[in-house]
Amino acid sequence: MKLRPRLSARGLAISTLIAGAIAIPAQTATVRSEAVSPTGPDAILHELAPDTIPLDELKPKPASRARAIRLLLAVKGQETGWNRQLAIYLLASLGYDYVRNRDELLQVWHHCVIQDGDEVCNEDTAMTLVGLYGQGHKELLRPLLAAGRNSDGALSEELFPFYAEELARSPKDFVNVLATFSLKDQSYICKWAASGDGGGMPPDVTYKVLRNLKEAGGVVATRCARNYKAGNQVTGDNNRELREPPTQK
Repeated sequence: MKLRPRLSARGLAISTLIAGAIAIPAQTATVRSEAVSPTGPDAILHELAPDTIPLDELKPKPASRARAIRLLLAVKGQETGWNRQLAIYLLASLGYDYVRNRDELLQVWHHCVIQDGDEVCNEDTAMTLVGLYGQGHKELLRPLLAAGRNSDGALSEELFPFYAEELARSPKDFVNVLATFSLKDQSYICKWAASGDGGGMPPDVTYKVLRNLKEAGGVVATRCARNYKAGNQVTGDNNRELREPPTQK
């Protein structure tokens, strides 16, 4: 997998733009919109792209949404690589042709990570899928879990904490998807979750994970808890406090 450097913060978050920070009267919207519209793909993304991925909020007004979609479609049609991925992600986040845009991101993800191919991507590619998953698109959890087997250091630092956080937040969804993997992959995924970004997960997260897995019950959850504990143990002596949940008072 080819990694590109993480993006630097771009100028103006799309969430700010479409929330009305650049407000224009309805009667002059067309004229003034054209006057301030950026002219090239880089300029468009500089204006529209978020400072963080996933987006914290994306609730546009109709007129602003239409303008953002028009600009992003222009970028998607002209660009390749990460700029195109970012435009596709923002279109999907806006709910524009969601299934097609999601599938285009998944195609990049599949070739880049799951098949370990030549597609240009980085850990931000993972975060576009995490962002869409956070909007309620639960079908994206499986490809995110499947990527763990081919992830490198930078990507693992994004993916593995996400695994633990989802076990702490939505254990039922996680365990249901986990059950679709082989026993070997289930073992690895739960150990990876415990490793976090390489230094283990914080004690409060570990406590929630193990508590949730115990409450979930069943063979898959029990096996995951066992492997999560094993993953804690291999993070090193500096993380001994993560091996068991904190004692409740």
